[in-house]
Amino acid sequence: MAVRDIDPDRRTEPRTDTAFFAVEIRGNDLYYRLVRNISASGFSFDDRFPLERPGDPIVMEFPLPGSREPIRISGRVVYARPDRGVGVRIEEVDDNRYAQLIAVPPPAK
Repeated sequence: MAVRDIDPDRRTEPRTDTAFFAVEIRGNDLYYRLVRNISASGFSFDDRFPLERPGDPIVMEFPLPGSREPIRISGRVVYARPDRGVGVRIEEVDDNRYAQLIAVPPPAK
């Protein structure tokens, strides 16, 4: 698992529109989140009433097509706004498995 050192104030890679459900893990609670875009350094998900606040740590599990084991991602909330959802900068992830997820083509529109 790689720990990343990324400038929190700048996006370093382009984002790809997507649509899949992931699970946010908050203590003993699970929240299903609709991921809307993804890049090598972060992602965002829909949330009209975000519980998260900028700077909060976040743990998510993303499905990986063809695998029974989800990808666990630790990150930090960059923004949380009802009109934009929640943006997350990835801090720790299995880079090889995450690269496989990013390689999955986005859904057809």
